[in-house]
Parts: sequence; structure tokens; C-alpha cells
Amino acid sequence: MRKPLSLLTLLITLVIATGCGETPPEAEVSNKSTEGWVSLFDGKSLDGWKGYNGAGIEGIWTVEEGGVLHLAGQPEGSEYVNLITEAQFTDFDLRFEWKVEAGTNSGVMFRVGEGPKHPYLTGPEYQILDNAGFRNNKGEPVGINEQSASHYAIEPAVSDETRPVGEWNEGRILVQGNKVEYWLNGVKTAAYEMHSPKWKEQVANSKFSKWKDYATLGKGHIGLQDHGHRVWFRNLKIKEL
Repeated sequence: MRKPLSLLTLLITLVIATGCGETPPEAEVSNKSTEGWVSLFDGKSLDGWKGYNGAGIEGIWTVEEGGVLHLAGQPEGSEYVNLITEAQFTDFDLRFEWKVEAGTNSGVMFRVGEGPKHPYLTGPEYQILDNAGFRNNKGEPVGINEQSASHYAIEPAVSDETRPVGEWNEGRILVQGNKVEYWLNGVKTAAYEMHSPKWKEQVANSKFSKWKDYATLGKGHIGLQDHGHRVWFRNLKIKEL
């Protein structure tokens, strides 16, 4: 009669089988989570980026130690120099980290087309702001539809999820057709559908009503906004859907 295997023998057999054959389930999940993601910023250079409408970016958008993309402050009255990806995108999941200094105003835009004077004339904007410290040209704080992670001046952020000035925030823009979601630090702050009746009414009641090219493109560049303030980005990656 065949003797039963001892407990030690069973354990050794299991270890050998795991090492020689199959990938543990948790490793499979980990591999799938990185599948399809493409880095937009290599952390060392501005390869893959260019100035909007051909603007020179040298000394204005810089790379800092630790893989950080930095918009340096310019003298007051300088022309804004917006940064856009060379590649264009339609539907995607975009992840990025950002931080600001006191009083900063910036943003991330998508489906941007070159030609108009500013990228926000075509591309919807994910607002980036020092919510507490920023003041508009009248010296006033902005409303909730202009705060961080709002659909700038259209769809307010449902809550203020920003971390203190100087700390890193985790942003996300998810675009599928006309449906868009904005996320900040793990919370969905805004959701809207471009060209829906609600959205058209919101646009008609805003300054965008005069911008004939606004949100008309089905494909375009990702844009980082220069609004005259210093801002930092890192870990920018995208998955096309």
C-alpha cells in the first residue's frame, strides 16, 4: 500500500509547483493594472511636449529633480506660454499629480486644437487652483464653479478635496465620448455630458457662449495652462480607451 505524503512533503511540493508554474492571482491583477498606460512625461526632458501655437517653452517650462515638470513664474504682463502634448487623444483615462503655491491658478485641458489664441477656447478645462488664496482681477475669491477639479465655469466641484498648498494632489480626467468625469484625491468631483441639453444651457449662460470653437473637437491635445503662476506636475500618464 502507498504511504500518504507527510505534511512537510506536501508543503515542499506546493512551493516547487508555485515557483515553476503559475503566476499568483495577485500578480496577475498587478500586471493588468499597468496594461495600456503610457507615460506623458519621462521625468527628464520635455520630449513629447511643445508650446501651444508654436510658442517657445525654454526656461518657462522646466524639468526639476525628482521627475517634476515645473512652470516657472514670469514677469507680470508676459505672454502666457501654454504647454500641450504633441500627440492627440480622443477617449482616455488621464492621471496626474499637481501642486501649487499660494494664489496659483492653472488647469489641465483636453481635446485642444491649435489656432485660436488660447487653448481653453477649444479644450474643456479641469481647474487647478489655490481655492482659499486665489483672487480674481477684482480682488475677490472665485465661486465654486471655478474651484479645483471643477469643469471650469460650467460644472461646480461637489466638494473641495484639495490638500494644503504645497502638497501634491492626485488628479484624474476620464473621457468617453461626450461623457466626462473629474476626480481629485480619489473623489469624483464633477461629471457632465458635453452637448447634452443641460450642458448646452450651461454654456449658453456663461462666457463660453461667445467661443464658437469651444468643445467642438472630437480629438485633440492635452494642455497644461500658464495663467501667470507657478505650478508643478508629475506622474502624468494616460490610457486610451
